[in-house]
Amino acid sequence: MSSVTVTATPEPGNVPPRVRLNITDTGTPAVTAVTPTRLNPDGSTVPVRTYDGNPLTLTSGTGLLYDYEMPYGAPVSYSTIESPTLSSAQVAVGVADVWLVHPGVPALSQPIRVIAINERVRKAQRGVHFPMGRRGPVVQTDGQRKSAAYTLTIRTNTDSARAAIDNLLDDASVLLLNVPATKGWGVTAEYVSVGDSTEARFAPYGSEQRRTWDLPVLVVDRPVGGSQAQRTLLDLLDYPTLNSLAAAYSTLNALLAGP
Repeated sequence: MSSVTVTATPEPGNVPPRVRLNITDTGTPAVTAVTPTRLNPDGSTVPVRTYDGNPLTLTSGTGLLYDYEMPYGAPVSYSTIESPTLSSAQVAVGVADVWLVHPGVPALSQPIRVIAINERVRKAQRGVHFPMGRRGPVVQTDGQRKSAAYTLTIRTNTDSARAAIDNLLDDASVLLLNVPATKGWGVTAEYVSVGDSTEARFAPYGSEQRRTWDLPVLVVDRPVGGSQAQRTLLDLLDYPTLNSLAAAYSTLNALLAGP
């Protein structure tokens, strides 16, 4: 009988931090593709994002995958939906910084310096009616308070950091705000959609590099899709000149996303 084994190795020093997953299949009949999953501290099980959003193909019984979306500083374990599977031991990625992670293009992810997390508002969709002759209103709701919305205020100190945040926000994708559990903020890892970003100089003169960013965010569900884990020089060797590379990829986001 075939059996799948998942081995998880934390890589907190990677940019961004991640967990390396080595997956092997032994026995017969051979398993050719698997759907890796992560067991979170709250008991939820979620799929680990693959390169194309589909099951991970195994080559000669082995596969390699990186998880960039595990909650920092919290114990997690990995398995697959295929049975039987030997789950990994619990691992935790010890990270000191707060990160904004781009699930689709992790290379764009950035550590951030958080200045403030303002009031979290959870709206209720409701109708309030005041019938004639009645003191109290009649209230109707859809039975579900909505996810939190708040303003995240961060700071950058250099032009390069400012440009990195701008590139991260450029395609308006859903991001993962990953706050290490050890910080005790009451906010850990949650997916957010960022609205209109506001970038302000610390002082009103041209050479001032420091910026304060106000990012209105709405907590959303985990986005679907794949992930371009990384880009290397080997990926770009098909382009003999910088002009041909620029013609193929007009922006940094496009370059990092590939193919």
